[in-house]
Amino acid sequence: MDNNTLAIYIHELRNHCLHVQTSFDLFNQAMVNQSTGGVLYGGQMVLIPVSQIAALLWPTRARARARGESLRKTLQLPEKHPLNDRRLSELWERSDEKFEEWISSTKNAQVVFDFVGDPRTIHESVTEKSIYRAYHPETNIFYYRGIAYNLKGIAQALSDVAGRINALYRQLFPEHAKAEDEAIRQRQAEIAKAQAEAEKAAADEQSVADTKTAESDESAEQAAKASAKTAAPKKATAKKPAAKKAPTKKAPTKATAKKTTTAKTAAKSSTAKKAPAKKATTKK
Repeated sequence: MDNNTLAIYIHELRNHCLHVQTSFDLFNQAMVNQSTGGVLYGGQMVLIPVSQIAALLWPTRARARARGESLRKTLQLPEKHPLNDRRLSELWERSDEKFEEWISSTKNAQVVFDFVGDPRTIHESVTEKSIYRAYHPETNIFYYRGIAYNLKGIAQALSDVAGRINALYRQLFPEHAKAEDEAIRQRQAEIAKAQAEAEKAAADEQSVADTKTAESDESAEQAAKASAKTAAPKKATAKKPAAKKAPTKKAPTKATAKKTTTAKTAAKSSTAKKAPAKKATTKK
């Protein structure tokens, strides 16, 4: 295999590795959000690029085996590998026919479609072959068209393959790798900045809320004190003894004044009226 052909294969293999990572991100996010549709979609999306990687590196067709051997030799991958699974590499071949075959093989059986949890809790007669699409969180098993795939095992196996592919990609495309690293650093810096701003905004908001709470508590405390002060009985104020007034002569009333005036007038009259003088008598 010439270098140009090798570079194209490595470039495409790396893209598939990135697609697997994105699919796992969607899957994990759906698990956190407890989204059944998202979990099933993410799990099936993981299988698509993984199947392509397996088919490129461990092809089942005779005419493609030379290409697989050349790529594995370059990447130093062994023949025996968890991704070397014929069920996985041929997952999307004759997909419509395999669907028909599954329908025919499960006639009169209890089948399971689009379920997250232990499929056997639906009915005791449920078997692996009768499960079309489901995910069992406790076992990390993703069921698709009657076949069980261990997503945790796939992730571990792909981590080994992706590491080898990325190392060779950097050798074949040093400028691209450098530019991508810079873009990743910038993106991480933007994310870190956004997170810091979000944390600061949250802290400021909490500080404002705490201040309002403290002010509210203080107002409530002051109101309680004022209410208690109003409710408390007031002490009776001791009255000072009234100051004694100096005795004053009462002004004579009109009646008294009238009597006095009459008395005086009477007195005058009595004084003015003298007894008649006796005439002197002479003896003859």
